[in-house]
Amino acid sequence: MLLGKLKLRLKKQGNRKEVPRKRYQINRLNGATKEDFKLCLRNRFQPLASLEEEEDVETHWSRVKTAFTATCEEVLGYQKKENNEWISQKSLDLKERRRHLKEQVNSSITRRSKEEKMEQYNLAAKERKVSIKKDKESFTKTLTEKAEKAATAGHVKILYQTTKTLVGKYTRSEMPVKDAGGKAIFEKDAQAARWIEHFTSLWNRPPPTNPPEILEARRDLPINCDTPSHREIVDAIKQLDQEKAAGSDLIPPEALKADVDTTATFLCPLFVKVWTSGKYPIDWTEGHLVKIPKKGDLSRCENYRGITLLSIPGKVFNRVLLNRIKAATDPKLRDEQAGFRSNRSTTDQIATLRIIVEQSLEWKSPLIVNFLDYEKAFDSIDRELLWKIMRNYGIPEKNCEPCEEDV
Repeated sequence: MLLGKLKLRLKKQGNRKEVPRKRYQINRLNGATKEDFKLCLRNRFQPLASLEEEEDVETHWSRVKTAFTATCEEVLGYQKKENNEWISQKSLDLKERRRHLKEQVNSSITRRSKEEKMEQYNLAAKERKVSIKKDKESFTKTLTEKAEKAATAGHVKILYQTTKTLVGKYTRSEMPVKDAGGKAIFEKDAQAARWIEHFTSLWNRPPPTNPPEILEARRDLPINCDTPSHREIVDAIKQLDQEKAAGSDLIPPEALKADVDTTATFLCPLFVKVWTSGKYPIDWTEGHLVKIPKKGDLSRCENYRGITLLSIPGKVFNRVLLNRIKAATDPKLRDEQAGFRSNRSTTDQIATLRIIVEQSLEWKSPLIVNFLDYEKAFDSIDRELLWKIMRNYGIPEKNCEPCEEDV
């Protein structure tokens, strides 16, 4: 009879993660690399100068998109998985020595030789563990000092990034979502269908039963209705925020801002075609939907916030349109509206409200504050009424058409 011991270790089945989108190494856009990027971009844009005017919008956009993505791939490259940068060379050498000793243990023939090698292996493993612990402590100390300096100097972004590195990468495990009736869904395809159902119902609310009658303005506001100019595109590109996620075309804002003048020169003919034809490239009308968990039961779709990553060049076109209508429509907005307006802030309004409450408490006077919270306010807006309101403000119809086509 043969007896033996068998040890089994059950491996936890991890969640099937989505294939991450490729990202370029934007941090390389400085110094000599930035000059190489600008030169390569200009060389790729050179053939676009002789494009035929009859070429349709989609073909023109495809050429511009390829010029950007090919330049980013050639000069910047894709981001690679980072190893633990805090591990010193000494620890790596000890790790390699331990590996060699392990091979010697496995290849030992006699018991005495195996015991000697095993003793050396255990000693090397202990030395490696102590060395890595010291490296980790040194790395943590450096990061805490960096975070402290950033907090003192008021650099919130550096403080957040450093704190995130200290805490480590945290990913919340995916939970099976529930259907509209509260029943859990375990199949991947059924879960995807549930998300489609949720966001479809969120963005396609029924129109109001008794919509108000909104008349067009008798006279349009003095807003430019000409084709986008080079100067307008330059200003719009400069207004782009950096370190923002790219849309489905994978073009980051840093690629457009690396050489603003060249980018504007070759985006201008495309924008003119879009303006005159009223047709958008497909990439501008599609977005990459990302769901961000909020508080509460995460098996319910309602407790997630959906964010759509849109095309950055498409945002430049929209910014040109916004800059045109902003100055003319700002005087028509209410003084109480502070969000998305220059030289105004909702933070200031909160501070004003606090002062009012403090004075009311100090003088013991009655105060009534009414808080209104609209559920999914932005997604619940009836778009047809929105276009009528824009015309009621006096925004020319030519400036309203791109907004209607973009939705």
